[in-house]
Amino acid sequence: MSHHSLPGIKKIQIVRCNDLPSSAMLNSICGCIVAVAAPASAIDFIGRPLLTWDGSKVNGLRQEKSTLEFVSARPLPEGENLAFIVTGAGGQQYLIGTREGNFPIINYSDTTGELGGSAAVRTYKITHIAQKSVLPCVL
Repeated sequence: MSHHSLPGIKKIQIVRCNDLPSSAMLNSICGCIVAVAAPASAIDFIGRPLLTWDGSKVNGLRQEKSTLEFVSARPLPEGENLAFIVTGAGGQQYLIGTREGNFPIINYSDTTGELGGSAAVRTYKITHIAQKSVLPCVL
């Protein structure tokens, strides 16, 4: 059996963690695709975003760490826990973050840009650590 996937990300959306279904990670560990029926807002990004995740065993338990990196001219909302839905070029969707903790950690850096050169943008690096961090989903 052959498996092909297209590289790249075509859409990033944010969802409030409080609006996600309960036990999404546990359902995903059992092999279910998580159904997200919450309002999602698209993020306008510049360039090529990247989602990576690594799995390991820590003290005999499974652990995944995911990292989502992208550049945007608009800041993300603050003051609430956000989850991210990433749609790959092939149409597959992944949820990063759940209703229950651990919540994604959002780090950013700003630049004023260069006159006649690069734009004034914000670079985001979202990290998330959980038993399973990247959950296949459908929005």
